[in-house]
Amino acid sequence: MRGMIDSHAHLCGAELFPGWREIAAKARDAGIEKIMIICRSMEEAKRAFDLAGQDSMFDVAAGLHPNDILDTPFEEWERFMDLLRDVRVKAVGEIGIDYSFYETVVPQVLQKEVFIRQIDLANELNKPAIIHMRHAAEDTRRYIKCHLKAPGIMHGYSGGYKAMKEFLDLGMYISFSPAAILESKQDDARKVAAEVPLDRILVESNGPFKAPTSMTGTIHGPETVASVVDYICKVRDMMCEDLTEAVYHNYRRLFS
Repeated sequence: MRGMIDSHAHLCGAELFPGWREIAAKARDAGIEKIMIICRSMEEAKRAFDLAGQDSMFDVAAGLHPNDILDTPFEEWERFMDLLRDVRVKAVGEIGIDYSFYETVVPQVLQKEVFIRQIDLANELNKPAIIHMRHAAEDTRRYIKCHLKAPGIMHGYSGGYKAMKEFLDLGMYISFSPAAILESKQDDARKVAAEVPLDRILVESNGPFKAPTSMTGTIHGPETVASVVDYICKVRDMMCEDLTEAVYHNYRRLFS
């Protein structure tokens, strides 16, 4: 039987990296066979390259998160863009638009500029783009439609059913995280999980961010992907082995 794949975990950030060995062992015990490490800085990317060199369990993605734009000096930003050309970087992300609290901190025009520049690089390198979207469905959809030619993943999707159909029409994959579906208050969250085509589904932990309330006070890592798989399978009335197999092939199609 295939192992599960966590398509989005911040394993090399300050919260998880000190205990990465224990976290990886816990993930393996939970049936996880592959983890995409999402890197938001040069330091995180260097750590991730080291881990990926030690263990084939790990893949590496990197990109400038919209919430980090003002905290990243221009010189590091340019070095980071060069790093995305490294063959060890499988995807560009997480990148995107955030109009929640950060709308008042990082101007929309600057978020758009950085997002589109990274989309252009993903297109040039033909690497998938991993998209962060928060309270910005319309602008995100417009920028993807106008600019993105490479494959794309809507990470931790919680944008609702109508927007999901629009993103699917643009060729996007939909990735589900624990917080996005297990604790969503949206009436159509269940419908989203039920109706995404099997050949467009990914699952993720997004650890350690946005942990389910049931895990308050504990480390939220890749092992929580199992709860996402269980939820989707119950909603779709399907075997977990079948969903795991579908996710495996979707991941391979994107990142191999």
